[in-house]
Amino acid sequence: MAFDLIAFDMDGTLLDDEKHVLPSTIEAIRAATSAGKVVAIATGRSPSMMLPYRELLPDVSYAICTSGAHLLDLRRDSLLAERAFDPAVISQLLQTHKGKDVMLEIFSGTEAYDEADSFNHLDRYGLQEFHDTFVRVCHGVDDIEGWVLNHASAISKYIVHPVVGEDACDVLARIREQHIPVEAAFSQANSLEISPKGVSKGIALEDLCGLLGIPIERCIAVGDSGNDLEMLRAAGLGIAMGNASPDAVDASDVTVADNNHGGCAEAVYDYLLK
Repeated sequence: MAFDLIAFDMDGTLLDDEKHVLPSTIEAIRAATSAGKVVAIATGRSPSMMLPYRELLPDVSYAICTSGAHLLDLRRDSLLAERAFDPAVISQLLQTHKGKDVMLEIFSGTEAYDEADSFNHLDRYGLQEFHDTFVRVCHGVDDIEGWVLNHASAISKYIVHPVVGEDACDVLARIREQHIPVEAAFSQANSLEISPKGVSKGIALEDLCGLLGIPIERCIAVGDSGNDLEMLRAAGLGIAMGNASPDAVDASDVTVADNNHGGCAEAVYDYLLK
């Protein structure tokens, strides 16, 4: 089957371990668009955390951000779709990690927010590799839990980062026990990403294909972690990076090289343009 669109996750996929885009990836994306293919990003990052890479990727036309809560047309600098939590859910989520040492990362509108002092303790939560990104684009607020309650109607993603050595499985268990209506997936090792009910990269990819008139079976999705599963399953071809988690590999049809060794270029040349 011929494919018309390819969607890349960012961290662990489009970006190498140093958070750079490989030259081979940039060249492959240019080759894809020159051949008339559509290239999109599908990331868990907020728009504000994705946009600094826009200059490096001028051939990318669309971006699914916030794990599906935002859909952007990068060519026209326009926001095509946005989803947020039911405000009543936010107070329930705050109780699921009460008394637990966690760092909260909250997306509201197109921006990202964290506790003001957290930027100095990212290593405590295993997030030191994101230091430059956090400092550059995230907003520090005092009393993050109070801020969350005051902005409950405008929150599109709620991330729980546990302290190194612990996990957030108990938080997920509480969410399920209490039947809190959300979508939840693990990424970046133990980080628990929580999205509004019915929001995922997979659903957003279907929406994008619908807008473009491209059948979902003519789409390729490339990813590496838990928040990519729905997208990998929804696409006509799911591709796991060589560094992908076992569940991402299981959800995919094929595997390519890892994010440090040209896996994205391989996906383009061997599957999109073959």
